[in-house]
Amino acid sequence: MKKALASDLAKVNGLAFAQVADCREFVQRFHGLAATARQHSDYGLLEKIYQWVFVPLSLWPVDVRGLGLHVIRCLEEGRELDAGARLMCGLLAEAPSDTVCEPIAEYEHAVKSGNYEGLIEAQHKFDLMEKELAKNPGLKADWEGIKAEFKVDDYRNAAGIIRRRLAQERNFRAADWKFSWETEAQRFQNVFDAFCHQWDLWGMEGRKIPNFKIQTSDKSQASNSKEKTRTPLPDPLPFGRGEGDAHADEWEDRPLLLKLTANLTPYGTIIMVPRYWSFDPRRDLKWKAITRLHRTRSAQKQGVKLSSNEAERREEAERGRELWQEATKAGLKGEKRKQWVMGRLGWDARTDDSRLRRILKG
Repeated sequence: MKKALASDLAKVNGLAFAQVADCREFVQRFHGLAATARQHSDYGLLEKIYQWVFVPLSLWPVDVRGLGLHVIRCLEEGRELDAGARLMCGLLAEAPSDTVCEPIAEYEHAVKSGNYEGLIEAQHKFDLMEKELAKNPGLKADWEGIKAEFKVDDYRNAAGIIRRRLAQERNFRAADWKFSWETEAQRFQNVFDAFCHQWDLWGMEGRKIPNFKIQTSDKSQASNSKEKTRTPLPDPLPFGRGEGDAHADEWEDRPLLLKLTANLTPYGTIIMVPRYWSFDPRRDLKWKAITRLHRTRSAQKQGVKLSSNEAERREEAERGRELWQEATKAGLKGEKRKQWVMGRLGWDARTDDSRLRRILKG
């Protein structure tokens, strides 16, 4: 049991967004279920959900962790699963195979580090624009204005990043998108969204820089000057400083420019072309790599002609089965029945009867 638990936890922790999915508790409680809970009539549904914890987050159609913990609570307490949850479990598809998950897990690790080079050809366009933006005096002035009005450090996440509201598929809006001005947080988010739209950003990243202003003698300062030198941050150079007194750590900020991306979602593949981007569809994207990743979920070839041919084949098969039943009722058997059906279908008399067998099976 301990080895199985350790193996599953290692597998989950190896996923790029393991911290976001936060399935550690689910895995531990699944392995810790009592024997009586495993005899529960709904245990099979829990096993089905559990397989999803090893699937890359990009493919999760629902909050698998939340659903799994809900089912576990019912099993632990010996209760029947409510009808809605049972229906949801039934509608949840089987977890994708390793063949599907492995390339998508690799893709997620690249995305987590902000690396889309496996799918994007024109990285140089982004690099150039990012360097120019970091030096833009207008952007710097706007950001300083925001910092003068708001305590921006209050809105940073654990990584020091402030994000704008997300732009959703088909242009739907976030639940908190409607204008509200009652609280400082609402005012800040509205102002920050406008700032990001003005400069084509998805956020601002702040990096904490320790304050080295320590009172020492001139002799000591000279002898330790090399130790006091601060290592510069990599290009593009950040700008601006956060609030704070002389003894507090400071923030250095840099704009997070939108980039050309291709992202997998549970429902499909979304390509985002920033409005500033001079888009060349033939040169800017690695279409073969994007197509390969998209097709990992067993997407079949489609098209007007393919769809039309498929529809015709289905109609012919249905007509063939009706004719076969009609011939049987009329007392026809063997070769006479085959020839009669193929004749009514308009096939050449020399057609191999294996074709008829195929459509009758379908």
